[in-house]
Amino acid sequence: MLTIIRDENGQTVHDTDAAILPRLMADGSKPFWLDLQSPSPEEFDLLKEVFHFHPLAIEDAMNPRQRPKLDEYNGYFFLTADEIKVDLDLESASLTSKDAKDRVQMRQMSVFLGPNYLVTIHLEPIAVILSMRERCDRNHRLLEHGADYLLYTLLDSLADNYFPILDELADTLDDLEDRIIAKSSEDILETIFVIKRVLNLLRKHVGPFREVMQTLTARDLCGIQEAALPYFRDVADHLFRVYESLDNYRDIMSGMLDAHLTQVSNNMNRVMQKLSAVATVFLPITFVTGVFGMNFSKQPWVNTNFWFWAFFMLAVATFTYWWFHRRQWV
Repeated sequence: MLTIIRDENGQTVHDTDAAILPRLMADGSKPFWLDLQSPSPEEFDLLKEVFHFHPLAIEDAMNPRQRPKLDEYNGYFFLTADEIKVDLDLESASLTSKDAKDRVQMRQMSVFLGPNYLVTIHLEPIAVILSMRERCDRNHRLLEHGADYLLYTLLDSLADNYFPILDELADTLDDLEDRIIAKSSEDILETIFVIKRVLNLLRKHVGPFREVMQTLTARDLCGIQEAALPYFRDVADHLFRVYESLDNYRDIMSGMLDAHLTQVSNNMNRVMQKLSAVATVFLPITFVTGVFGMNFSKQPWVNTNFWFWAFFMLAVATFTYWWFHRRQWV
């Protein structure tokens, strides 16, 4: 689906006729935004026939599995970025049936920026683009700032989407820490590994995205005005903070894994301590029955009353337990 968004006579206009693109390209005084959602082959051909984009860039725009990147060409540049959504509701499904990759959803947005145009291509609906179109409808002056300002707004929205994810991750880690301290259960280990995989996937995306923003602010790219550079540097700073937070969370998860394993080991030690105490309490009784039951042809005290031996064994066991308890061994 093709949508051309431009400002005309103080109003935001949405066009779907691709025939006006050559005229808009020739008129360099007014910026416009071409949004292609799930484009058809004919709409993809416009990128080559009207805009004369490089075939390699068009091929990358058609591939929804691109790593965030920035490529500079003659008179324009091409970049890709992803909108991220993370499912951290660990109680919504069995952890063994829902892998970490299924919890991190990425929707690629490919962008071409030229002197007076912004072209966005995405195979699926992207929330930041829909939000930006609504903002343009409410305020036509956004288009007057130029295509580079529209690009900044989109990239800034993508970067800002990480902060709610970080807040949700922080809450999840706090809850997991409480569960580890209270009582380590078998599902905690699987939960830790799922969260670690989610963090690794996010880092693999944020790292290249941060490099794209650093390259964009460090090089003199066509279509980026000098006045817009501080805005892009602000986006790069946000991504740097996000990357640092993800690194901190990964270190916290490593500490939680060690704490969980230590807790499991301590629980096992307590169980073994109790079992050892029980075995030691009955050791004197076992010794008596072993010595007198196996090593004499004539059993001493064979006519002794049964209750005498019962009372004797109970007294030995009680005395042994009392002694261990006094020494704080049990």
